[in-house]
Amino acid sequence: MFYETKVLDAYGKLKEIVSAEELQSRHWKIFQSAEENGSFFKKNALKNQKSENSKKTPSENVGEDDY
Repeated sequence: MFYETKVLDAYGKLKEIVSAEELQSRHWKIFQSAEENGSFFKKNALKNQKSENSKKTPSENVGEDDY
């Protein structure tokens, strides 16, 4: 659920008001593009790979790429 949001400038004066519908559509557009690009999954896969490598002894990590 999104709420109407007020955007202020550096002096605290009202710059614009963003409607809840506009925020919702913006959120889902960004979500969809991130999902299509795979940016959600790449970060998690990288974390899982690093955590698995850290559990191994140094001799087991020899020759593996640590990206």
